[in-house]
Amino acid sequence: MEHKGATDGATMEDQVRRLRRALAMRDVDDQATDPMPVERSKKDRAALVIERSLKLWAANIVEPHKSGTPANSAEQIDWLIRDPDCANWHWLDKYTHNGQTAWCGFAQSYAFRAAGLQWRIVEKVLPSCYRLKKWAKENGRFVPVDEMKPGDIVLVDSTGDGKANHITLCWADSESPDPEEYTAAYEASDRDYYDHPGYITLEGNAKGLLPDGRQVEGYVARTRPLDQVTHVIRFL
Repeated sequence: MEHKGATDGATMEDQVRRLRRALAMRDVDDQATDPMPVERSKKDRAALVIERSLKLWAANIVEPHKSGTPANSAEQIDWLIRDPDCANWHWLDKYTHNGQTAWCGFAQSYAFRAAGLQWRIVEKVLPSCYRLKKWAKENGRFVPVDEMKPGDIVLVDSTGDGKANHITLCWADSESPDPEEYTAAYEASDRDYYDHPGYITLEGNAKGLLPDGRQVEGYVARTRPLDQVTHVIRFL
């Protein structure tokens, strides 16, 4: 089975959506401020990140395509972006419509804050691809792709331009998952996980699966091929 690239085989709608998200991520990168790297150790932090992320996945968060429709999780997405328990970007306008903000990094804030990651990193680094790369380089937190583990932040190039434009969380690497435990996630990406090296994600601002198997755009599980990965970051 031939692997499809980031844009090969994608619909025009998908390509426009990815470009719109990439442009929105530039806005997030520009607004972020310099962090103060502070490290705190916490036993089983990665396990707690996964646990909290799965709770978020179970909330069935779906992008608000049309106001007032049942599939409208604008309030939950706004919570991830602006609430003090999450990214705390309270100065942004309330999230009301799809494409308003690139929230893939904000989607990781709930789990990492709950796991004890230093607040400056959660608020000033985690929402931004650019800031994540800068911080990881300065603090020696890049991990080789073949050493990726559950709980790692993984930056991907979803448009095929060679640059990181989307933030994901590794739920399971390509070596360790139990197929029965990760059934829903294995069904993503045209069910080609076994045919190509990849990893299972939990991620926001993307298309994938909800726990009940529905294909949606929102906070989802899916598989991504390793050839999309640009950087793997491990906070501790």
